[in-house]
Amino acid sequence: MGTGTVVGETERAVPAYGLSGPGRGVWRLGGASAELVVRGGKVAVAWRDAAGRAARGIPSCVRREQAGELGRLRAAVRDIEQALAAQAAQLERAFLRRRPWDHDDWRERYLDHPLVGTLARRLLWTVDGIACAHTDGALRTLTGAPVGGGGAVELWHPLGRDDAEVAAWRDRLERHGITQPFPQVYREVRGDRPLTGHPVREDPLHVRAAALGWRPAHGGARTALTRDLPQWGVRAELPTGVVRYAGGRAVTLGEPRFHPLGSATVPPLVAGEVLRDIGLFVEAAGIGNAAAPPGGPDRALWAFCAFGELGPDATARRDVLARLLPRLALGGRCRTEDRFLHVRGVRHTYRIHLGSAQVLLPGDRHLPVAPATAQGTQPSWLPHEGDRMLSAVLGKAALLARDDRITDPTIVRQL
Repeated sequence: MGTGTVVGETERAVPAYGLSGPGRGVWRLGGASAELVVRGGKVAVAWRDAAGRAARGIPSCVRREQAGELGRLRAAVRDIEQALAAQAAQLERAFLRRRPWDHDDWRERYLDHPLVGTLARRLLWTVDGIACAHTDGALRTLTGAPVGGGGAVELWHPLGRDDAEVAAWRDRLERHGITQPFPQVYREVRGDRPLTGHPVREDPLHVRAAALGWRPAHGGARTALTRDLPQWGVRAELPTGVVRYAGGRAVTLGEPRFHPLGSATVPPLVAGEVLRDIGLFVEAAGIGNAAAPPGGPDRALWAFCAFGELGPDATARRDVLARLLPRLALGGRCRTEDRFLHVRGVRHTYRIHLGSAQVLLPGDRHLPVAPATAQGTQPSWLPHEGDRMLSAVLGKAALLARDDRITDPTIVRQL
């Protein structure tokens, strides 16, 4: 089994879990074998019996004679998937790292590592300022020229890049069928207006905030979330306030403030990443993503959130959909406009909000569609992982494009 490790920003070693090559490894269990293949954030296991023939499932001899090893294999698969999620989140935080990697160190710990390399090889990097991606077995520029070793390595960010370069990288990754572990080439950089005033559910907010490095702060009557960015000499502060809402305790998000921890100014990269965090708070915890209340002030507040302005991620989602729709069978019945995906069904034309995935009928009537009801076919290729809202939007679009086939009595009555 492989013994390689990678040390990330937390200086905590992550074992390779038996992977001897990039995202691949073979476990021997008696005479049988299991090949582990990392695909995105998941691990596929392919079995072969003692004669080397492909097996449709776990060979009976393994179940009978190798129960202990089988348990360890299953634990390794779980550990790999958890480690991939943790490492992807850590890599995404590297946009604000402000300290380049040494090239040789980066290759060992990231690009060539059997586990973390499956993430690093799906991202864009700059080597001594030259933008590149790992394609066809090497780091290459947009023109396909190989990038030599040595120099400082940083994670590529679309801020400051011209639209033609960003579009070309999007084309390149799509052509190679590369799904990034988080939004990078589709990272929104023009979001200059935070989603202020949005009520969000308190508990999911604090869970999401903690995962992104924010912490509660209390001072007198003021309550806020703060995120220290000492490498930039800045502290971000997001004021919060309590709001009455029948669906449970909720808080509102105010206008973010930036406090220099010295003489520093706030660079656009820092401001943009903070605004993106706020958009993620709204998507993860916003009351507009939950079921609509029956009426009254709560209903108006819910509608403000469910169909309001788009955050940075939702704005980028519109660009993703514009690229995906021509690849889908239902693409000819859909178009993006403003905050919505418009879907032409047989009975009606619907609008699906790109931030909340809530649905409007003609006349601005809300149509409740549970995500579990809308299990549409997902595209064979997505530009990045982790966008559950995109999956919800596409699932509902697939359902509503064929609204004459809907059998759910609750939905049919409202159509």
